[in-house]
Order: sequence, then structure tokens, then C-alpha cells
Amino acid sequence: MSTRKVFAILTLATLALAASGCHGAGRRRASVVEDPAIAGLDAEDKAFLAAPADRGVTVVDRHPILYTPREYWDNAGDNRLVKAAAATFVGVPVGIVGEVRQIIVGRPAAVVSPATDIEY
Repeated sequence: MSTRKVFAILTLATLALAASGCHGAGRRRASVVEDPAIAGLDAEDKAFLAAPADRGVTVVDRHPILYTPREYWDNAGDNRLVKAAAATFVGVPVGIVGEVRQIIVGRPAAVVSPATDIEY
């Protein structure tokens, strides 16, 4: 290889690394959606916050092949490369196994707390 080609390759590699930046460093920013909204005023004209609305059960919540990669993405840390690798190479196969298990065995029972107190 000539020295011009080596220099051009090294220059392009350096520019690509500098342009991409480091996305894994720093802390996460809080989203505006995560903040509770002011619900209204109480009897003493003081503002109070509302509890966040509960999400309903969606198709994603019923199928492991859809929610498992998202769980791995959320729990993999701050580095986007690690998050993508965890979701792709671990979350998708685990989701497929979970979906097959759900097809064969059935959906897991929902955890329901008893409505009445049990006295012993």
C-alpha cells in the first residue's frame, strides 16, 4: 500500500470517529413525560400532583417476543452499542423461547392479591 492510501484511510477513520462522538458517557436526562402533572387545587388553594395514569395492557405486553428485547434495552446501561447488542443478541432469542413456551404452556397467570383479609 502506498503512503497516500494509508494516510487517506487513517484520516477518514479519524474523521468518522470524531463525527460520531461518544454517546455512552454522561447521565440520562429526565423526560418531561415522566413528571407528574398538576391535577388541581385543594380546599386551601394549594396545588397537588396527580398520580401518573396507568397504561392499559397492549399487544406488546402479551407477547414475550415483543417486550423482552425492550427490557434488555432498558436494563443494559447507558452505552447504546451495548444496549443494541443486548436487545438483539440476547433479548430476541429469549423472546422467541418465551413465545414458544407461551404457545405450548399458555400465558402465565396474573398475580392477583386477595381482596379480603385472611385471618389465621
